[in-house]
Amino acid sequence: MDENEDFESENVDTLFFTGSSASEQKENSYLNEQFTYKQVGSIAKYVEPISSLSSMDVVVEMFKRDDDLQALPVEEYDHVVGIIDRRTVLKATDSAWKRLTSGSVIDYTPRVEAIIYANEFIEKALPEVSKINHEYGIEYFPVFDGRNFFGIVRLDEFLARMTDIREKDLDKASQIQTAQFATAEELASLPYKVNVWNRMANTLGGDMYLAHKVNENESIVGVFDVSGKNVAASLLTMTVPSFFKTLKYLKKFPRSAMETVSMLDDFLANVVPPGNFITAILCWINVHTHRMYIFNCGHTTCYLTYQEPATGNPVKTAPIVPKLPPFGMGAIKEQLSKTENSKERSFLALEARRGIHLDFYSDGFTDMQNPDGRRYEEQSAFEFFTRLYTVPEEDFFNEVTKTVNKYIGEMLIPDDITIMDIRI
Repeated sequence: MDENEDFESENVDTLFFTGSSASEQKENSYLNEQFTYKQVGSIAKYVEPISSLSSMDVVVEMFKRDDDLQALPVEEYDHVVGIIDRRTVLKATDSAWKRLTSGSVIDYTPRVEAIIYANEFIEKALPEVSKINHEYGIEYFPVFDGRNFFGIVRLDEFLARMTDIREKDLDKASQIQTAQFATAEELASLPYKVNVWNRMANTLGGDMYLAHKVNENESIVGVFDVSGKNVAASLLTMTVPSFFKTLKYLKKFPRSAMETVSMLDDFLANVVPPGNFITAILCWINVHTHRMYIFNCGHTTCYLTYQEPATGNPVKTAPIVPKLPPFGMGAIKEQLSKTENSKERSFLALEARRGIHLDFYSDGFTDMQNPDGRRYEEQSAFEFFTRLYTVPEEDFFNEVTKTVNKYIGEMLIPDDITIMDIRI
């Protein structure tokens, strides 16, 4: 008698066999769609349970008949108590003697004590599933909808879906974060030229840039860099635009540059957690009085470049060093009041002369490394912005991109890079 004839003689219930017919696939799809993308039920696959009293010969034949079948739920007293997988079955029956002496399916089925429900969120269930896998080597888990068996899920499917969920969440968060940055329309509405180049080291970052029009004559622009990286830093970047948008909504903007900077610091001191801070460089420009005020709040050294018109003199580059503490500490107002009327002001007050360029950037620019591990550093930044003065405005993006890509080569940037070029 051949193997197939021997199999037929056992008169196995045909309900044991779970092929992948179109109707079954449709049923699985319908069941999954009852749950959201983040719930366990969306990744569970229904497979007809097999009785715990079934012989191992029956299970062997079931796996032989369906190459796609990787695991079977095992039912004892009308309740699924565990999952037996293909690898366990093959190991238990890989010789004639083992197959002859093998007992019932339940003898080889690891029992899963934890109960996983279809409506449970994957992120919540994953720690327990991972713990069981680590302790007992179990890869497949039964899923229940209420008291009823719903389907089976493999650990790999948990991990793959969790990774996908996090990537989608990060993408959404990135879109939300980017939407808070100054738009092209806001930049174009200013009475002077502003271009911004930004590249994040990760999906979310701690850099942000601002362009806010106070009224027809006054506006404020700047670059911010939050301490820390990734999600925590990106959440803090949202606090800055929320401050300015609230002022715009209330139609109650501070009367001066100093008052604005002080108020922003007071606001951030109440929302930024202890141990965190936000460095920034801001420029308030009044085109009516032709004055501009620059505040470097714990930020990296930035630059002002200028060339006397029609003289042929070389471009002059002056550093704008930090003279104020970072935002979020509640110390800026006091520092400003101390130096407001002194010769050593903690901010710059200059004539907004035509031809002045201001170049603000985050420290990711000077921290970028070449393939030899050498940092770009301040001297290179000084030379770059001096050279940038003669670069036409329309070539700004290409010039920055070329400089960054040429320097880092195939290396990844260690930190977010933001460069704002302001041309009066």
